[in-house]
Amino acid sequence: MAKVLVNFQDDFLQEIDKIAEVEHRTRSSLIREALRRYLSQFKSESMQQQKEGDVHSKTLIPNKIIYPVSKAS
Repeated sequence: MAKVLVNFQDDFLQEIDKIAEVEHRTRSSLIREALRRYLSQFKSESMQQQKEGDVHSKTLIPNKIIYPVSKAS
């Protein structure tokens, strides 16, 4: 399993920790679950938008720098 370093504001992290404590789970487990739910919702919305013909409103961008293409003079 890969490890990822993520920065959070202190108050946001305190909220995460409170919820994790209430649910008797680790911080990592809570964050993984939140991201799973986000990805599931994103995929569902993307599929719905494709059905409706709106494929440009939410698209994933690869993790790389994209340079604009300029026309040669």
